[in-house]
Amino acid sequence: MPVGFEMLDPTVQAEGAAVLLADRPADLRGKRLVLMDNGKHNARELLEAVFAIVGPELAPSSVTWKTVPATWPADDALLDEIARDCDLVLEAVGD
Repeated sequence: MPVGFEMLDPTVQAEGAAVLLADRPADLRGKRLVLMDNGKHNARELLEAVFAIVGPELAPSSVTWKTVPATWPADDALLDEIARDCDLVLEAVGD
């Protein structure tokens, strides 16, 4: 059975929308990993610290670093590349 949640838009009257979560793999080990930060102070350092903890358990087959500027969303080409070439994304927002 799909798992989902209700998302509310805080800018208008509360009208929920049903959103289904993507299928989850049974195991994350050996997946292609992207570590993505927003380019702000300490975001990369946070990712490095998190990866130091979870990296040995995940044992990714590859690790790719990406930086997306904090001032606008990631462009479609980058999102398509990540969806095509990667299995798992860890993202950090620094400031």
